[in-house]
Amino acid sequence: MADQNGGNIFSNRNMEKGRDVARNGHLGSLSSRQMDSLSAICDTFLPSIDANSLHQENMDDSVIKFLHTSASMNGTPQHVAWMISDRLQHPKLNLCKIALWLLSTRIGTFIICGKASLSSQFPYFQNFSRVSPNKREEIVQSWSCSNFKLIKLLSVALKVLTLLVFFTQGSPRGRRWYGTRRDGIGRLKWDRMGNRRGY
Repeated sequence: MADQNGGNIFSNRNMEKGRDVARNGHLGSLSSRQMDSLSAICDTFLPSIDANSLHQENMDDSVIKFLHTSASMNGTPQHVAWMISDRLQHPKLNLCKIALWLLSTRIGTFIICGKASLSSQFPYFQNFSRVSPNKREEIVQSWSCSNFKLIKLLSVALKVLTLLVFFTQGSPRGRRWYGTRRDGIGRLKWDRMGNRRGY
């Protein structure tokens, strides 16, 4: 995937820069309200998981830490915001920013998410970031099979960016971790930065 300068946005150099930007809290051209929406979406794709709820015995501490780490806990939303604002180049990129803005409003959230976003208490309408995690998951799943192509495109794009950023985050030692959280079982593997060792 190319950036605005024609380079690979997932090169080691760009990813290192993105991590520095994320640590500094850079939001690029996104407003704080758009960031609230983006953070909620990222945490919906990669929520924090309570290892005790999985009823797995003798789990390694690194696995427990991995499961507990949500997307927002390691700066993934800030990194994705940097990519959207400064690195990515796509003709529909502005539509993504508009969608994030709509999700920061009550009426916009209802338009994009439907009745699943409604609260049982007055004023009933709520921002996407205020919707309960279970309801947000239901909403995001509906996006992936939506007949409205722009909604499906938004879902796929944000999911890909969130997962790629999260799973290519490096530790302070310059190592990268890879993991999977399917079927309630977590695995964690460390490897030197740039050494592509898959499962």
